[in-house]
Amino acid sequence: MHILILEPDRVLAGQMASFFELAGHTAAIHSDPQAAVNSMDQQRPDIIITELELAGRSGVEFLYELRSYPEWLDIPAIIYTSLPADQAAAYQQIFKQLNIKAYLAKSLIGLAGLASQVDSLLPTANAKV
Repeated sequence: MHILILEPDRVLAGQMASFFELAGHTAAIHSDPQAAVNSMDQQRPDIIITELELAGRSGVEFLYELRSYPEWLDIPAIIYTSLPADQAAAYQQIFKQLNIKAYLAKSLIGLAGLASQVDSLLPTANAKV
């Protein structure tokens, strides 16, 4: 499985990529939303993990652009953010519109919790349900 990681913290992004690569996946890391979109033309991700607080454009703006392309409507997206949950509550309706599969707070969920959520979205996991 190929995972696109949109994360401005380079250290955390590297840890995330290493964690998923050890689990047998490939990962592309981007801190810039436009670079992430451009990379999707080269290799379509199976899952996208994004921070909401990005430089130049918010994660919500990135997700709106992502969902504007018909060929990317079905790519599962997970928000993994440092934004406090009370601030993210304002986005709940938007998350539904954008078909966000999970909203995870970095302060509450570590990489193991993120990996568990990613695993639940794998095609083999969905086929067993």
